[in-house]
Amino acid sequence: MRVVTEIELRDEYKKVPFTSFKLPEGCRLTPSAAQFLSERKIEVITGQQAQAHKKAKDTKPTNNDKSGSGNVKPEHMTHLRGTELVSKDHPAIKFRGRLDTFEAHLLSSILEAQSAGYQELVRDLQDLLDYARQMMRAEVMNEPLAQIKIRGWSPQEIRERSHYIKKFYDINHFTPQTGHGRLIVQLNYLRTQARELELTAIDAFYNDNKVEREDIIQALNRFSSLIYIFMAQLLSGHYKIGN
Repeated sequence: MRVVTEIELRDEYKKVPFTSFKLPEGCRLTPSAAQFLSERKIEVITGQQAQAHKKAKDTKPTNNDKSGSGNVKPEHMTHLRGTELVSKDHPAIKFRGRLDTFEAHLLSSILEAQSAGYQELVRDLQDLLDYARQMMRAEVMNEPLAQIKIRGWSPQEIRERSHYIKKFYDINHFTPQTGHGRLIVQLNYLRTQARELELTAIDAFYNDNKVEREDIIQALNRFSSLIYIFMAQLLSGHYKIGN
């Protein structure tokens, strides 16, 4: 018998919050998974409940179900918001996937910084991770996103610091090299992922010369600049081991 774990549920809930969960036939919940659902008052639909639920859906269709298939979700589709189903290659779904990937690379960078002993860098990366997760929630829930402000810097100051590295850190603009060390290489990869994420957001939220989520696009425009600043602070000796 296959078990459904808390980790699986958390991953799905982070992508698209839900109020009911259909437990597949022949599966059971782990105790922690059941607690996760109970704490959030998420209804678990099993066995005959699922059949009754399906019959009710079939006899009482809703305008929100755009799949035309009752409560049976085709494998090639996923929930955008609520009961609205879209293809998995929908631009907004691609954006969520890319943002999820960016968060995963951020976690790897945090571990790398921890191993190297740069605690201040760890805190900066953790702040960026927290903001990225706020962004995910804001997009999924269709809520406004607060302006990015890492280390107390406004978007304008982030831009200025990334453009005038010499002024702020007394080093010239640089191209990452293997000789800079593993951590710089890891941060540079994270920076490139931030740029890919920004392009995915443009595809998702810029249509017919109109920007749907200017708050998200503006914030993402600063992600790669911010990571470049972190790299400059590391190379210039601003970050110190143990601090």
